[in-house]
Amino acid sequence: MVDDRTTLFETLQKMRLLLVEDDALLRDSLRLFFENEGCRLDVLETAEEAMEVVRRREYDIVITDYRLPGMDGIHLLRALNDSRPRTMRVLLTAYMDEDVLAEAFRVGVHEFIEKPFSSADIEEALSRLIAKRATM
Repeated sequence: MVDDRTTLFETLQKMRLLLVEDDALLRDSLRLFFENEGCRLDVLETAEEAMEVVRRREYDIVITDYRLPGMDGIHLLRALNDSRPRTMRVLLTAYMDEDVLAEAFRVGVHEFIEKPFSSADIEEALSRLIAKRATM
């Protein structure tokens, strides 16, 4: 885990992040959270939009909601395995059950953030993610 908040955001500032979230309030709140920390975060509403964007641009971290209109977050992350295998994957979900966990592990999810969550939950998950990335 990254030792402190400053180190975490210094590392994240050097990365490109993508957030896929259909809830406008949550999407805007997360956008402000990351922008206030100086991070480069692109935000999208659907997995289909994300598929188009990741064809053109590489991301270090993709954070996606599980339940999205149309294609769900699991299908998006599965597609990243083929097109962007080095991209770190984070799943946001309010539906943390055994089936979701099993499917997420099969598609290579690196971290989970369970809704509702706090900024501390996000920071802890991303700290673990950065630490995992260093060992990959």
